[in-house]
Amino acid sequence: MSEIAVSITVSEADTAKRQQILDGARRCFLAKGFDGASMNDIVVSAGVSKGTVYAYFPSKEKLFAAMVFEDKRHHAERTVVLGDETRPVDEVLRDLALRLVSLFRTPDSLAYFRMVIAASAKFPEIGRSFYDAGPAYANEKIAAYLERKMADGTLKRRDPHLTAMRFVDLVQSGVTKPCLFGIESMADKIGYETLVDSAITLFLDGMKA
Repeated sequence: MSEIAVSITVSEADTAKRQQILDGARRCFLAKGFDGASMNDIVVSAGVSKGTVYAYFPSKEKLFAAMVFEDKRHHAERTVVLGDETRPVDEVLRDLALRLVSLFRTPDSLAYFRMVIAASAKFPEIGRSFYDAGPAYANEKIAAYLERKMADGTLKRRDPHLTAMRFVDLVQSGVTKPCLFGIESMADKIGYETLVDSAITLFLDGMKA
């Protein structure tokens, strides 16, 4: 077997073992929470030795941060999809907005958000992992699209990154905080599509050239 083949085989095995640990940790954290889950619990859930876990992740905090980054990045990649950009800008933004507000619609996703927020107070690197993988990634993708629409004259020229932040804030207004605090959101009252349509109209009223 060539050195290249050996390298690829080892790399694939290494990646698979790391993923096995992350999958086991995810099950454990979701079941017990960040504070409630111990490294021993994670070892049992992942089906590996404690030494193997520590060979990949030196602490529970590092493991949780890695899991959060991976999960949030995969979720963000599925959520921030623009599709056919030749469509009218309101259609592109509406489809995107509906996916953005859906982030808070399931009990599991809310539990995940709350767990990350609670852990971030003591371990800022966890919050940074979540932010970099999700909100920051989304902002870059949305800003790039808005900048293209500004360049072709569809939208007014503004700072694209700041505008992308305002777009997300506007779309999720009336949803994020109520959901996190477990109370009825504006979307629950008037419907998610109605809420999104109102946000898109307000956004484009200030942005269309």
